[in-house]
Amino acid sequence: MIRIGKKSEAKKRKKLNFSAQERVGWLFIAPWIFGFVLLTVVPMAVSLYMSFHDWNMFSKPVFVGFDNFAALLNPTTFDGATFYTALGNTVIYTVLTAVINLVLGLSVAWAISKPSRLNTALRTVIYMPCMLIGIAFAMMMGPIFGSSEFALVNQLRAAFGQGPQEWLFTRWQGVWVMVLMSFWGIGGAMIVFLAGVKNIDKSIYEAAEIDGAGNFTVFLRICIPCMRPVIIYQIIMGLIFGMQVFDIAVGLASIGGAGSSLGMGIDNSLATLVYFLYNKGFKDFQMGFASAIGWLIFLLTSMIGAGLYFFVRKTGYFEVD
Repeated sequence: MIRIGKKSEAKKRKKLNFSAQERVGWLFIAPWIFGFVLLTVVPMAVSLYMSFHDWNMFSKPVFVGFDNFAALLNPTTFDGATFYTALGNTVIYTVLTAVINLVLGLSVAWAISKPSRLNTALRTVIYMPCMLIGIAFAMMMGPIFGSSEFALVNQLRAAFGQGPQEWLFTRWQGVWVMVLMSFWGIGGAMIVFLAGVKNIDKSIYEAAEIDGAGNFTVFLRICIPCMRPVIIYQIIMGLIFGMQVFDIAVGLASIGGAGSSLGMGIDNSLATLVYFLYNKGFKDFQMGFASAIGWLIFLLTSMIGAGLYFFVRKTGYFEVD
């Protein structure tokens, strides 16, 4: 009987101790929860409310139902045509940037994964451009892809007897300049893949070397299969990042030339979804319309993420807990 009493007292003490630890844990994460609710949940709720209203930030909101969404999804309207152009540019940039970061990031990570002074220096050099602000790097493209005849690319065209080209401000050409700029940021993907390469068991590499497998075979048959979770993660993060591209488009549009005074360029050559949202909200003061754009971006990004998740689960590409 005494032992039973001691056990029950010990259980009570454990419960009390656990409760105390739990309270301390909630106390530590309370600031984050408060910030998440105040700075994320509440703004999202307000944005959803405003997406069904017409509001210019100065007068009382007027309920319009789904009119904002209908205007955006109707390609015959001016805003609808702009939305689909921005969507096309965003999709092109997102897909190609994700592919470039995946292929080059993984290849570079594998090439410089072996420990050496040269590889250490190369990692630093390749990653350093990622520390540059996107809008600053975009403005650096002026001497290369600018509208004037003195821009580098136009000078190369002149050497072959061709006239200058409006690279940034011609429809469906500005987005390709944005894609070319994505090569500057492969260092971030390289760091993620490098961590994944180094996390593979060395005994697998040793067994492959004993069997006579070459470097390319080891990369193709061992490195890539073992890094499937890292690859899927990088693809998802790349797609989410691409859907939210803004600073690069703004930087390119602010370089100057024929399209700088027209917001997103002639024929919306530099339009992206977030750039379109910014113009509607903070230039045209149509906050209800901007909120509708924001929620369409959110829904598109969620659909892409959910599609990738169910693809992974369905194909068994790797096991998801």
